[in-house]
Amino acid sequence: MATDAQVEDGRFQALFARVASDPVWIQRVSEEITDAIHRELSEIDTDDEIRAGTFASTRSVLTLMADMVRLGQAPDAVVPPPDAVEYVRQYVRRGVSIDTLLRAYHVGHSTFFSNWVAGVHEDVADERWLARAVNLGAKWTFDYIQTLNRELVNQYTEEHARWVRSAAAVRAETVQTLLAGKHVDPALAAQRLRYELDRHHVAYVLWAEDVEAGRIEYALLENAATQLASDAGLGPPLVVALGGHLVSAWVGGRSPIEMSIAGVAGSLRVALGTSAPGIEGFRASHREAVQARRVAQLSHRRPGSVTRYEDVALTALASADLDLARKFVARELGPLAEHDDDTVRLAATLRVYLEEQASPRRTAQRLGVHENTVKNRVRSIRELLGHPPEKRVAEILVALRLARLTRPG
Repeated sequence: MATDAQVEDGRFQALFARVASDPVWIQRVSEEITDAIHRELSEIDTDDEIRAGTFASTRSVLTLMADMVRLGQAPDAVVPPPDAVEYVRQYVRRGVSIDTLLRAYHVGHSTFFSNWVAGVHEDVADERWLARAVNLGAKWTFDYIQTLNRELVNQYTEEHARWVRSAAAVRAETVQTLLAGKHVDPALAAQRLRYELDRHHVAYVLWAEDVEAGRIEYALLENAATQLASDAGLGPPLVVALGGHLVSAWVGGRSPIEMSIAGVAGSLRVALGTSAPGIEGFRASHREAVQARRVAQLSHRRPGSVTRYEDVALTALASADLDLARKFVARELGPLAEHDDDTVRLAATLRVYLEEQASPRRTAQRLGVHENTVKNRVRSIRELLGHPPEKRVAEILVALRLARLTRPG
């Protein structure tokens, strides 16, 4: 003999079938839900392809719901139908957030339920059974949507991870092709990168060294690269992972760009190229940023530092062959290339002295010491060099720049 609960469940199943299983009813309510979702969610309102997906997903979800109630299945046994899974993929491919997806289902459930209640009112005359049926419908459909949402969140997360990996791989391959100087269709490359190439570019490289446990998340570097562009008042950058705790980034504009960066947070460091136009400028600015980074690493720049190629261009060019550069430093500076404090102080004085056209007075002013101190240091410098430094000003100044790259950090 059936229990009261079983009788009530059977009555609810029959009522649900009468109200919500009719294909015409499902079609009408699916259209109404689709309209409501696209009216409420401005992010997807004008996207016709997503609208078609909204309708297909809604219809499949309602059809499955009606079938499960009719067959007496528990709402937490729901498995997302294929159209609902494809709908999730559409959101991922268009960069629509998971929050928007969940809001769509919230709007859909609300619209469905108002239609369900209206249908129950037309079908049921018994006031007590009417209230009970509405409560049963509310609980069953709420559990159904909650379970469906959990499954769809998992689907979104997995699809998003695959999509990001795929998109990142395409961007990295396209950038490598551009940097290698290979022929590429500019329009196709721009489409793949979601970044315009027919404009002026500044490239910058962001990296971390001495990271705890030797690891750093790519997301941290990407976020930092994006934040630098935002802080400089520029548009969204193109950011590509190059491995080794390193990302490369580009920002573009219709005219030459001045990227102002005071510093970077934490253990990160940044190196910048100069502004240059077109695809060749895209390549050239990146080459400069890479060279600026090399100088920054050789000179042991501190965390948070900014190295601009325009400030280290001479050093970068002169140190292209590091072994030859070291021999040049040793030949030009001799004992002045040593790393002890006294010799480093003399080398710093020599650099300022030559930059000030061998004026002891101006050198003393820049260094904040007495003029006689400068004269005494220059005397010691001449003894160490074995000749007056004024005879080889250009060579010595370059050697002094390069000497910094060979000193321990």
